[in-house]
Amino acid sequence: MFGTWKSLTLGVPLLPAMMMGVITACVGGIIRDVLAGEPSILLKPEIYVTAAALAAGLFGSLLWVGLPILPAAIISACAGFTLRAMAILKGWAIPAYKN
Repeated sequence: MFGTWKSLTLGVPLLPAMMMGVITACVGGIIRDVLAGEPSILLKPEIYVTAAALAAGLFGSLLWVGLPILPAAIISACAGFTLRAMAILKGWAIPAYKN
């Protein structure tokens, strides 16, 4: 969400700003994994990028329809956190391609 908000404040159009929000969240996760010496979470079938996309997309959409920043941020953060938490608790994962 922060990447989306920052992009919007710099004049980036809505769709690229939402993509920047997802990219900044994922790169932050990659940096965390590299510093921790862990394999990147992006290489696993976990719901990680999807949660970032939900939060960034929802945040941008809520701002687009005219909701103030703070309520939009709270709703979006809760939605992204809930999806990620449920994925961890329930073992949800992205379907893998099988030949």
